[in-house]
Amino acid sequence: MSEYDSNGYKFSRPARHVKALNVGPIPQRIFDGMSKYNDTARGMSILPSLANKRPLTTLCDTGFAIKGFEISRDNARGSIIVAHRPDDAQVSQIYRIPSDPSSTELERLTYFDIGSGRLIQSFTPILGEDWRKAWRAGGAVMVMDLTGNENFQLWRYWEDADSEVTFPRIEDELDNRPGKGRFERLTHDDYSYHSVIVSLSNRLLVFASTKENGKDTLVYATTLINSDTGARADSNPFLLPSRVIAPKMEDLKGMSYWIPESISVDDKHVALTMYHGHSYRPLYIVDITATDGKAPELVTLPDVTERAEETSYSSATFSRDPTQAHVLYLITNAFGDFASVVAYDTLARTVVNITTPEPPDLRPLRQIPWETGGLLVTPAALFFYANVEGWQTLYALPLSGAGSLAPEVLEVRMRDWEGSPVAYAANVRNDRPNELVVHFNSFRMNGFLASIDFTHVFEDGAEPERDEFGNFFVSVAPRPYRQATPSPPRFKVHPPKLLKFKSFDGLEVPCMYYHPEGGKTAVPVVIQIHGGPASQSTAETRVFIHGYLLNELGCAVIYPNVRGSTGYGKRYCAMDDVFKREDSVNDIGALLDHIDQNMKGELIASRVAVMGGSYGGYMVYASLVHFSPKLTCGLANFGIAHWPSFLERTADRRRDQRRQEYGDERDADVRAFLERISPLNNAERIAVPLSIAHGEEDSRVPVGEALRLWDIANKKVYMELMVCELEGHGFIQKSVIEFTNAAKIHFLERFLLPNSSVSSNL
Repeated sequence: MSEYDSNGYKFSRPARHVKALNVGPIPQRIFDGMSKYNDTARGMSILPSLANKRPLTTLCDTGFAIKGFEISRDNARGSIIVAHRPDDAQVSQIYRIPSDPSSTELERLTYFDIGSGRLIQSFTPILGEDWRKAWRAGGAVMVMDLTGNENFQLWRYWEDADSEVTFPRIEDELDNRPGKGRFERLTHDDYSYHSVIVSLSNRLLVFASTKENGKDTLVYATTLINSDTGARADSNPFLLPSRVIAPKMEDLKGMSYWIPESISVDDKHVALTMYHGHSYRPLYIVDITATDGKAPELVTLPDVTERAEETSYSSATFSRDPTQAHVLYLITNAFGDFASVVAYDTLARTVVNITTPEPPDLRPLRQIPWETGGLLVTPAALFFYANVEGWQTLYALPLSGAGSLAPEVLEVRMRDWEGSPVAYAANVRNDRPNELVVHFNSFRMNGFLASIDFTHVFEDGAEPERDEFGNFFVSVAPRPYRQATPSPPRFKVHPPKLLKFKSFDGLEVPCMYYHPEGGKTAVPVVIQIHGGPASQSTAETRVFIHGYLLNELGCAVIYPNVRGSTGYGKRYCAMDDVFKREDSVNDIGALLDHIDQNMKGELIASRVAVMGGSYGGYMVYASLVHFSPKLTCGLANFGIAHWPSFLERTADRRRDQRRQEYGDERDADVRAFLERISPLNNAERIAVPLSIAHGEEDSRVPVGEALRLWDIANKKVYMELMVCELEGHGFIQKSVIEFTNAAKIHFLERFLLPNSSVSSNL
């Protein structure tokens, strides 16, 4: 991916899969001190779906007959699939826990190490398939890469005990011993596969892939039942057949990037979005029963107020009610600045606004003047959240049963929940239609799961309460899963506080702010800048060394949401596009001024470090270029150092989307601007120490970005560089995470805290 590689550099090898330049020995006390923080970070999580960022539970119906094969009640496990990295594993593994929260059972399903399995992006349960003639019941279709380059492949997970026959060992099957589950590779190439969805009937499987040409991401469908693939129950490799349902758009300037969103309950239609970039994502519907190869049809909602090229549609999900198969629920900012929940009748072509806050004549069910997300559609209700300044408020809209007779959008208030972001999945397939499985991640504890039962609301017709503003809410008590609740942290936890400051042009910029002493004493501060840039630091956001920074080093941590961040409306998100790129960098300059002028009693303005990854890594480089006199040091992970080369060498499948955000380097004026602002071309202005870590297999920001900056800046300032093997855009290996974190702490001890008791004992 880059003209630069790591050959020819005299690296040391301080840890497994870590190559280092200028990184000296790290005191053992740092590794020992980090152990309790590492343990807390290894919580349980529901496996995510790459397509829609929503988690999935196992598909375990209590009885289902198809194609003559009966899945008996005896084989129905009633379970939930979770991810967790045990202390003795390099990467996260898959576990199965019973859907009964009181159970103490915990079953490990995978035994992967680097080289046989790396990053599992999704684990989509199915009732079974007959791809090899015989019926393989249960299991899942998994999306996983092997090296970190994000060329994700499709795999079939199954257990012989649930299947009609015991299959012989298949060529390319992964070694999962001592696990009883088996993994067969379904795709055998270097393209990328993702966004797997399965119809409720278990007849169709839909996915996105670049297999057409390595650049365009198209959508494909295959059948699970009566598949007639020609394969047999033998040891020969199997190539999953499929047909294109969303082809390359020939009239599109640039590459097609389709994302499948939902399959209708009657298996007739698929909702898709075309991802041009964060700000422009139109919605389409394709009739998959048509035999004439009809192209997807663009959806145009009536009475929208926003320009099409500034509108995004996401989380489009068909109704789970067979009598309402034509109704589509989705999130869009087509009616204003904020992303809101709406319902669209595809036959009548009418819209019901559910949360749209503007204009008022749209008469929404409940005006919510914040960004919404996390839309989940079940037969019983809609669930979604509002992002209120980085904290979440959960909502439910009953769709059936007694609770739907007078439909109201209900705020869901959970006991002992401070509003940190949550992920959730419906437990419908385990015969629990009114239950959510919720993943909590807060400043108190990382990664624990709980069950929330809404039966009293949706079925029993319990009367909701009203708050002081007349809005309806329901109170629920999450029931923790015993096997997915880690021990409480063995260190002090600190709640976040909302900090706001005025930037150079008067724009108010919000931040999440943590102080080890509640702001009572002046301490050094680390500014951690998120990537994206279309992302947000929320009440959940913490870097791996967050707790160590606060408790052991006595540093404050600020997570700014500079312009370009999500969560504050699409206009705020677009304020850093193309020629406005350095306006976001100047937000950091304004934060430094705010610390110096307005926070003297709680922060030491002469002791400020800046950290970030990906786009946040660029922000670190740019901040050091512009504000070195105000900073003590910087730490960057897989950051962009040179805009034109990044855009030319990032993975083909994502290049056009990045050009919409950052600018098209093929345009002479844009290229001249990008050259001018690239940190690589201004490296001589970096005047403080810099630590860099970068994945060797990174296909988004190739490692050459780090190596080229090293070659230039290392001649003037103190630098450390870690190149991480079998890592891509983000680190997942135990050895890599623990070493790079310890190296960062050691770096900060020496350069951010030179007069501290810690550094004086080095």
